[in-house]
Amino acid sequence: MLGRALLVHQPVVLPGPVRLRDWRPVCPEGELRSISLHWTAHDYEAVFPAYHFCLRGVSEIMVVQTHDLRANMRDLRSDPSRPYAAHTLGRNSWSIGLAVCGMADALPSDFGPYPLVAAQIDALCVVARTLADAYGIAIDAIRTHAEAALEDGYYGDDGEETRWDIARLAARPEPLEEREATLTGDALRAQIAAVR
Repeated sequence: MLGRALLVHQPVVLPGPVRLRDWRPVCPEGELRSISLHWTAHDYEAVFPAYHFCLRGVSEIMVVQTHDLRANMRDLRSDPSRPYAAHTLGRNSWSIGLAVCGMADALPSDFGPYPLVAAQIDALCVVARTLADAYGIAIDAIRTHAEAALEDGYYGDDGEETRWDIARLAARPEPLEEREATLTGDALRAQIAAVR
């Protein structure tokens, strides 16, 4: 009788929540080419595995890694059945998804009970810059989900399948305009580039 080899795969163990000031990412080897910026459209605490990292809280930001970066280090079209962080429709291959927790029930004119706050945006920029530096990702390859949605034809705030995260950093009564996605993306990239 021939012996059988039993292969045991170790599950990926992601680190627990870490204060931003103490956060040092584990960056596995591999290729990542872009970073997409999001909000979760929930409260300040709920995190989701559709993103690689969620930034939880408002006064003390916690970095929560919710998905293994290696899952997106490939052309996902070749085998979409394998798990990956599905943060930006059609743009997840070789891409990192970062999300700020908040913006439940938000509208462009009213950011609701969990609006974005400056500390969250600052933290998002620090995390994006840290990961961009670790993987050699150019600043211009960091984009908001709103910018991707604008390019791919599903930008807006008029339904479940439209996206406007992160097209505005503050609520305003004026209707959402397409150019806001690019202007806000440019402002975030400038802030990310200035992170030291």
